[in-house]
Amino acid sequence: MPEITSTYDVKVDWRNRWQAANQFTNWNWVMFMPKEDQEMVAKLKGLTWEEAEKIMTPYLEKKYQDNKETMDDAVIKMNEYLNEQKEELFKAMEKLTRHSIEYKMFTIYLTTLNRCPYNWHDGTIWMVDSKSPEYRSKMWRWIFAHELLHMQTHKYYENAEPMSKLSPMQFNDLKESLTFLLNHEFEWIDMREDKWYPQHQELRRVLEEYRVNSDKNFDDLIAFGCDYMLKNDL
Repeated sequence: MPEITSTYDVKVDWRNRWQAANQFTNWNWVMFMPKEDQEMVAKLKGLTWEEAEKIMTPYLEKKYQDNKETMDDAVIKMNEYLNEQKEELFKAMEKLTRHSIEYKMFTIYLTTLNRCPYNWHDGTIWMVDSKSPEYRSKMWRWIFAHELLHMQTHKYYENAEPMSKLSPMQFNDLKESLTFLLNHEFEWIDMREDKWYPQHQELRRVLEEYRVNSDKNFDDLIAFGCDYMLKNDL
């Protein structure tokens, strides 16, 4: 069974901010960011990693110093919560996708930006803390399951037909829309409801209607979703 470890790292955190400003991303999270973070991310647009580091390192080192007790507690609790339920999470995801979780390690990085990306190649996930301590466990389980579903989709489906027929943007839209499944398959974990991005709501509705009203499996759902997107030129 894969191990789960959690930590924080200034350099990893500022790269999240740099990527937010300079690489493809869903921008809906911006509205939830404090003004200070919005302004800082805007400063990074067009900068190289080296240029961004000169701005971000002192900024984040101070933020880490000012919030060290809270961040240390978050890392400890995050590790505890996720490891307590990892067996159930992994089993549920394997049942849903019908593919094994082939990672030896998941590394969780606490990030100070309200954006939680992932690297499906090495099992890295960025997680934000919650301002509400009692809400932490629910949010972290949701983020982990959400990103794990993305990882499985990348690993087993992205480069195989019919998903390989999609454009990168179509793949992203379908991948994000598939997370409606968490509201059904992972309801027993008492996670936060997965609503996600406004631009995906109609596709999520179509996929959910197809899946919930039938006994179709994950492969069937992906095939249906690909066919629907290609036929409708989405």
